[in-house]
Amino acid sequence: MEGRIDKILRFLHIAEDAGRIATIVAMTILVFIQVMARIFFKWSSPAMEEAARFIMVWSIFIGAVVTTREDSHIRMGGIFHGQKGQLWFELFVKAVALFFLCVFVSWSYDFVLHSIRRGMNSIVLRVPMVVVHSCFLVTGILMVFHTLVHFIRQMEKVIGFYRGSKK
Repeated sequence: MEGRIDKILRFLHIAEDAGRIATIVAMTILVFIQVMARIFFKWSSPAMEEAARFIMVWSIFIGAVVTTREDSHIRMGGIFHGQKGQLWFELFVKAVALFFLCVFVSWSYDFVLHSIRRGMNSIVLRVPMVVVHSCFLVTGILMVFHTLVHFIRQMEKVIGFYRGSKK
């Protein structure tokens, strides 16, 4: 089982990093072209602005996935001074994060369905808005997965603490 999880995690790391790089590069190229076109040709493309904006939304949420994967969100310290209290507090924090991420995924799923039912399209590019709205669902699911992995690892630390203290 560990081998499968490790393979899935490696694949996700590569896919998430590739997505992060691709969105940042694509957004940078579009904005650069847009700026150069304004400066040299006094021309602006609303389509390129809209595309850059949509790519930026994906980029931000992929960044949130990577932050979740690396467990590098803002932390509260100094509440518990003992190792036992810190271990339990971290477990509690991960449980709360997991709960709210599940709520976010549920909301995102409903939002994507609403977008599909309404047949929403962007104003300029006429791209189905589900392309943009699905970023919440996809990245939410990835954040739930990574948070669940961190929760399980934290649970193992708590169990390990008690096994070690009984010796």
